[in-house]
Amino acid sequence: MSDGILLAREYRRLSDKKGGTSLEDQGEDNKAAADENDWDLGEPYIDDGLSASRYARKRRDDFDQLVADLESGPTGRESRFGADILMLWESSRGSRRVGEWVSFIELCETKRVRIWVTTHERLYDPANGRDRKALIDDAVDSEYESYKTHRRVSRTAPREARRGRPHGKAPYGLMPVYDVATGKLITWTADPDRAHVIQELFERLEEGHSFAAIERAFLLAGYLNKSGRPFTHGHLRRLAVTHAYAGLRYYKGTVYEGTWDGIVPRPRFWNVYRLVTDSSRITTSRTAAAHALTAGLWCGRCDTLLSFRMEKERKPVYRCKQCGIKIQRAPVDELIIGKPKDLGILLAYLARDDIYDVLRAPGSDDAAVREVRDDLARLRAERDELRNATGATLAEVRLLANSLQVKEAEVSALEARERELTVPASVLSIVQPGLDVWQSWRDAPIGARRATVRLIMSPRYLGRACILPSPRPGRNQVVAERLEWRHTNVPSPVPRWT
Repeated sequence: MSDGILLAREYRRLSDKKGGTSLEDQGEDNKAAADENDWDLGEPYIDDGLSASRYARKRRDDFDQLVADLESGPTGRESRFGADILMLWESSRGSRRVGEWVSFIELCETKRVRIWVTTHERLYDPANGRDRKALIDDAVDSEYESYKTHRRVSRTAPREARRGRPHGKAPYGLMPVYDVATGKLITWTADPDRAHVIQELFERLEEGHSFAAIERAFLLAGYLNKSGRPFTHGHLRRLAVTHAYAGLRYYKGTVYEGTWDGIVPRPRFWNVYRLVTDSSRITTSRTAAAHALTAGLWCGRCDTLLSFRMEKERKPVYRCKQCGIKIQRAPVDELIIGKPKDLGILLAYLARDDIYDVLRAPGSDDAAVREVRDDLARLRAERDELRNATGATLAEVRLLANSLQVKEAEVSALEARERELTVPASVLSIVQPGLDVWQSWRDAPIGARRATVRLIMSPRYLGRACILPSPRPGRNQVVAERLEWRHTNVPSPVPRWT
């Protein structure tokens, strides 16, 4: 290659796949311009579907790479960028933020890289004052257009949410329906190739399967996300709290009736939503999630949940991480869960003839439940706003702190009310009439068993199962002497035996 031939590389970006010039068209126009000017065109930098405005939330990885490549050498050709000219289809492809664009122009000037704008049919030299002014003027105009678009969307979004209209990209499992004449989004509908994945996700969660188990099952089934990769635990959790699947529009803490049909039954969605967002379900380790009783076995001294631990000589115990109280697992399991012909305290309670009627509560579509959940969504949004608020003075900080404390209490009270009004379907599946409780318990996923323990071993039913310090030294301890069923969440005085 002769030293007289200029080298060029292009940066293509597309933020709006429906209304912008496609990446392919940008590439064709840039290639034609390079051929016309006898430039050798290298590999492009491409950011697909990413905005360059000041309101963008996602990083533009290839733009960041472009900057890093330019900075890697004394000149553009001697750096990893390896060229003399940067080609843009239009100047706003680079950035709609004036500050970022000015810094980038200065970088190009330092590295002696000129900028070609295809729509202008012009090569700009950042070291030239007039060229520099023209490029900056374009950035100012682009940033102002972005501001007007942002303001227009900000005013429109609340109104569209109240109307229940869909907004943005359709979630996985749904697909958009556009007006043929105008190209505007009309509604969402079930995606025939993906809706069944979402439906299976909610079915499995309602049955009590863990996200980890579902992740493995989806991998074996060959289910892939929109990016063509297997689903992860975090992605599945985000899908499980997406109101759109129940035909609901969620906007800043408020839930509105959507204009599209859901692909998940409303009661099932709310059952799963409650399970996923219930803070009491969060475990601190993968080991704890594998043992049912760690969801409802408490330290009588510290009033914290016990965890499972394997002691020396492979002896499994339940142990308090704070004070160290521990008790052997096997006798506790035998007392609370029992055996096939000798049910323990928990399963004997579940085997009562009237237990199904005792546990049944208003469904998720009951008016009282809907009202509580609407209020809860609103209060959570207000609480989150208070958490993010900052005060300019000490008085304002104290006022915000007091307000947040009150709001946290309101949320906690309403969450307790919600739990009183609903019983997880996974729990009811264990005690349905005609089922052998022992067998249904053994067949249930660990999530369903933990949900049952969490509900039944609570002050509302059996009471909190609290393990007390041992009244006598040695290994010959009676579990029943160390187990106290408390019917209040307030810890009672605990004797500190030595």
